[in-house]
Amino acid sequence: MRISKTAVLTLAALSSQNLTAEAKANPNINSYPQINAQETSNFTDSTHISSLPSNQLISRPEILLSKLPNTPKIVAALSTPNIVQIREVLNESWLGKIVEFTAKNSSQLPQVTSQITLQTNGEDEASLNLNPTITILNTLLLVATLFPPVTISFFWLVRRLIIKELIGEVNQRLKNISELELNLNQSQTLVTELEGHIVAAKKSIEFISQEAKISKSSVEQIETLKSQFLMQLQMIISETQEAKHHAIQEINSSVNSEIKSIENTQKSKYFDKETTTVADDYLKQGEKLFSEGNYNQALAIFEKAISLNSDLSEAWFNRGNVFVKLQRYAEALTSYDKALSLDSDKFEYWFNRGNVLVRMQSYTQALASYDKALSFQPDNVTIWLNKGILLRKLQRYNEALIAYEQALLIQPKNVDVLHGLGALLGKLQRYEEALSAFDQVLQIQPNKYELWYNRGNLLGKLQSFAEAIDSYNRALEIQPEKYEIWYNKGALLWQLERYEEAVNSYDRAIKLMPDDDEVWHNRGMALNALEKYEEAVTSFEQAIKINSQCYQAFMGKAEALLKLEKYEEVISCCNYAISIKNNSSEPWEKKGIVLEKLKRYKEALVCYEDALAINPDDSEFQRKCNILMSELQGEKVLIGKNKPLSQGNLGLSDRQDNKLSNRKKVYPLALLNGKKVKTDN
Repeated sequence: MRISKTAVLTLAALSSQNLTAEAKANPNINSYPQINAQETSNFTDSTHISSLPSNQLISRPEILLSKLPNTPKIVAALSTPNIVQIREVLNESWLGKIVEFTAKNSSQLPQVTSQITLQTNGEDEASLNLNPTITILNTLLLVATLFPPVTISFFWLVRRLIIKELIGEVNQRLKNISELELNLNQSQTLVTELEGHIVAAKKSIEFISQEAKISKSSVEQIETLKSQFLMQLQMIISETQEAKHHAIQEINSSVNSEIKSIENTQKSKYFDKETTTVADDYLKQGEKLFSEGNYNQALAIFEKAISLNSDLSEAWFNRGNVFVKLQRYAEALTSYDKALSLDSDKFEYWFNRGNVLVRMQSYTQALASYDKALSFQPDNVTIWLNKGILLRKLQRYNEALIAYEQALLIQPKNVDVLHGLGALLGKLQRYEEALSAFDQVLQIQPNKYELWYNRGNLLGKLQSFAEAIDSYNRALEIQPEKYEIWYNKGALLWQLERYEEAVNSYDRAIKLMPDDDEVWHNRGMALNALEKYEEAVTSFEQAIKINSQCYQAFMGKAEALLKLEKYEEVISCCNYAISIKNNSSEPWEKKGIVLEKLKRYKEALVCYEDALAINPDDSEFQRKCNILMSELQGEKVLIGKNKPLSQGNLGLSDRQDNKLSNRKKVYPLALLNGKKVKTDN
């Protein structure tokens, strides 16, 4: 149905007037959702925010809340449209474009617009806020009236855009509502915290008020005490003035005596300090002299230090060390005991005390001192080593072995410990283990001649004579001036029947020690084996000259003289041997053999009987006695063709004589044990 232009314009004018009147009636109404102002005001009343100034708030949440605007103001700000911004937006929107297009193509639109503008010019300031919107609506009505087909087509084309813009506007308003709700929740949280802080503040104020009341009463008490104190002070001052006069007099009388006493004390302290310093200086000087070997001078210095400070334990200890060097062991022991009485925790004092007790042959006390030293320093190898040596000397071999093993646990490669352990194992006849210990030492210290020498002794006990001689040769390459090595080498060469070499070794030993009867005896034995009987007799006589009680030398000489058929001298040597060692059957046997050669059968029988009495289990003596006895008893008995047995038939054959004389092999002295080497240490 076609509507007249006049009707449309009339409707547009009425609509604009109604909108203007509505805007005037409700100027603050807006399209935004309203927040319950009553609820917010209830929160404000409940917390009494107006009663607390912002500078007295307690916590940061209250400060933040004080800076926030009131909730109704926030809503009012959000509901009041910004006219300038709305006008700009509408001019740029599709509505503004339509108005602009219509104004250009229609001559009636300006007239209608001017009429609408004139009608609204008389409105007050509040209606001007809605004029842009009303103008746009009026313009749209005019366009729709003048060009209905165009309007319908346009709305048909832009309906989706209008719907989309409306939806976007709705979403934006919903988002604003959500933000407002979030801010409201935060405000409520802050209000709740504020209430808690306000309650705590009230309690604090009450507590402070109570404390203030108490302090006020305390101040009153203090004032009372102050007045009392002033009164007492006046009394004390007056009494003090009186006492001062008397005190000054007493002080004057005692000052002089105290000054003298202080001067004496200071002098004493200075003297003691000076004395200690001087004693220490003497101690250092004495130690230097001791290290240089000036023992008598060192002793004098240490005694000066003791005279200045008798409580200086180091001086007593060093004094004892000097006495040890001077071989004054009793005085050394006294010094060590004095040092220990001053300081009993020094392991060196106990250790040196043990050493000097060993030299004094007080072995039990020495062991006790070593044990005491070990109680203070259980990881000291030297103490364990000395303890092991002492226990070996006391033939307490198992305990000594424990000491050596303990030392090896601390230092497995200690040469002295391994050497001592090897010697101890040799004493225990554990020769293989002893040899292993010496081999370990030689790997570490191959140029120590004592090790090669002791190794040779062990090999000799193991009957490895050739290897033993090689060890002796190695020892002699290092130290050719050791008598003991030549001595033992000669004994082993004799055992290997290398008699010429044995004699040469004994000659070298004799050059180094000509007063040893044993080496002369052994040399004679080697010469006997070489059938050099005259030289052998000379060697035996030299041994007898050195030691007239050398039983073996007399027996060796008798053997050589027997080979030289000097029978009377043999009998004389046997008699000397019997006088030295009358419990040995050997000289009786040899004497009997010689008497048989001299056809002194009765005397020979007596010698055999004496030998049999000493050694009744010797079947050879028994047989010999029976033969001689039978022959002597049957002198008148005919033998064979009733011929008496001649005296000459009583003699033994040369073969039997040799059998008896060689029945027992005589070894050189100390062949098995060897001589103990005297080291340079």
